[in-house]
Amino acid sequence: MKVTEVRASTALSPSRLPGLDWALNPYRGCGHGCVYCYSPDVLRLKETEPWGSFVEVRKNLPVLLARERKACSGVVGLGTVTDPYQPAEERTRLTRYCLEQLAKAKCSVCVQTKSDLVTRDIDIISGMGNAEVGITITSVNEELARQLEPGAPEPARRVAALKELSGAGIRTWVFLGPVIPGINDSCEQMAAVIDAAEKAGCGRVLFDKLRLKPMVRERMRKMLGFARSERIFRLVGDREWEERVTVDIEVLCDDAKMKSEKAF
Repeated sequence: MKVTEVRASTALSPSRLPGLDWALNPYRGCGHGCVYCYSPDVLRLKETEPWGSFVEVRKNLPVLLARERKACSGVVGLGTVTDPYQPAEERTRLTRYCLEQLAKAKCSVCVQTKSDLVTRDIDIISGMGNAEVGITITSVNEELARQLEPGAPEPARRVAALKELSGAGIRTWVFLGPVIPGINDSCEQMAAVIDAAEKAGCGRVLFDKLRLKPMVRERMRKMLGFARSERIFRLVGDREWEERVTVDIEVLCDDAKMKSEKAF
């Protein structure tokens, strides 16, 4: 993993995502290296930069936030492009330093991550008004998770983190996504994630389909082979498949007395 420090010109960017006014991403690049992640396409990375092999640490963000927080109002989304609690965070503590600045501004914060490292910062997050944390669980199947998310903590650790966060009075939700045809779209697979979320004290489930950006196609072909990946790609835009997945998740969440919501 190549880790470099860079300087940013601004910390907060206006967000077009529902429910978020601002976006804050302490890192560019991500050590989780998820096969399905479309951030490389969003960041317009070169194909010579393999996803999961590098991370840039935006070291001066806390200083910038100390200035920008005075004009900050609304909800700040942490990790809208890359994970704020990826492996580099354990050493740099950059996300924690950013949270400290946001807490001083009395901002509302929405954190999304795949890492149980977020529990380290319960002391800050629990004291912030209207804070919430969402954790991505694509599957509770450990072997499948290792294939799809090679650098991320195993699902059991994420479920335990949700339970700890909920126990601390922090609003939590699960991001079930992406749902991939023939991979994690069976009713049994999705039910296992929703059941784990309900037992961990989550209030809602957000879900989304696979986003087929060019670099996502390339990485999935390498993992699954050309023939299998092409069969999957054809179903991603299929309306009948999308409706079936949506109904299954909505019914499962209704049975668990949880809210369900399509992401983006």
